[in-house]
Amino acid sequence: MLKEVAFSIQAGQMAALLGPNGCGKSTLLRLIAGALTPDAGEIRVGGRADAAERRRLLSIVFQRNGLDKHLSVRENLLFQAALYGLTGRAARERVEADLAASGLMERADQRVKTLSGGLARRAELCRALLHRPHVLLLDEPTAGLDPGARDAFLESLDQRRRDDGLTVLLTTHLVDEADRSDRVLLMHKGELVADGPPGVLRARLGDRLITLHGPASPPAMDGITWARRRGAWTAAIAGGRTGIGAIANELASQGRSFTIAPPTLGDLFEQLTGASLSPRADDDAVELAA
Repeated sequence: MLKEVAFSIQAGQMAALLGPNGCGKSTLLRLIAGALTPDAGEIRVGGRADAAERRRLLSIVFQRNGLDKHLSVRENLLFQAALYGLTGRAARERVEADLAASGLMERADQRVKTLSGGLARRAELCRALLHRPHVLLLDEPTAGLDPGARDAFLESLDQRRRDDGLTVLLTTHLVDEADRSDRVLLMHKGELVADGPPGVLRARLGDRLITLHGPASPPAMDGITWARRRGAWTAAIAGGRTGIGAIANELASQGRSFTIAPPTLGDLFEQLTGASLSPRADDDAVELAA
C-alpha cells in the first residue's frame, strides 16, 4: 500500500526509486502507467492526468521479458511497429535505426530465445522506445543480469536517453544503479523517506562512515553517536580530513579494528528506516550508543 506518495520529475532527468523488494516500487509504476487506478490523488505525465493520454506519452518495461522468444529481434520490432501504426518503409527504417542505436544490428536476425539475458533486455528496451515515448518506466531492468551485462544495458540506456531527451524512472534495490541517476527517491513500506540527487543524499551522513569490527562495545567519543546495525557498530563522521584522522588515531591507540569509507545510499536508507535494502533477520534491530 502506498502512503501519500508525492514527487515530480523534470523532463530529461533519470530518477531511481530505490528500496527493498515489496516496498511499493512496482505498484507505483503501474499506477503511473495507468494499469492501476489510485484510490486518491492525481497522476500527471506531461501535464496530462487522463490515463489514456498518459499511456500515449510513456512506455513501460516490466521485469518479465515481453518479447516473443520464437521470433527474431527484428521480427519482434516490426510487429511492435505495426501495433503503433508504422508499416512498410517507415517501419523498416525506424527498426533499422533503433537496432543500430542499441548496438543490436549483428543480433537482429537471431531468435530472442538464443540471446543472453543482457541482450534480450537491450532488445526489449529497443522495442519500448519504438514509438518515441516522452517517459520510460523501467521495473528492476537489470534483475538477473551479471555485472557486465548490467553495465552494458545501463550504458545503452544512457545513450538513448541522451539521444532522445528521454525522461526515465526506474526501480531498483541496487545502490550503484541508483547512483547513476540524476535523482534518487528512497522508498520504504509504501512511503518516500528521502528525495534528492545522490551526492546530496549521501552528504546527509557526513564525510565518512566508520565501522567497528569485533564484538566489543564502542568507546565513548565526543560528538560521535554509534548505531548498531546488522551486527556492527557504525557512526557518521564529519569535519574533513583532520577530524577524521583524529578519530582514527584514537581508535587505533585503543587497539580497535575499524574501517572508514564514504557513506552510501544504502547507509542512508538504514539510518532513516532501521532496515536494509537487502533484508535480513536483524535489520529492524537498531541500537544506539553515544
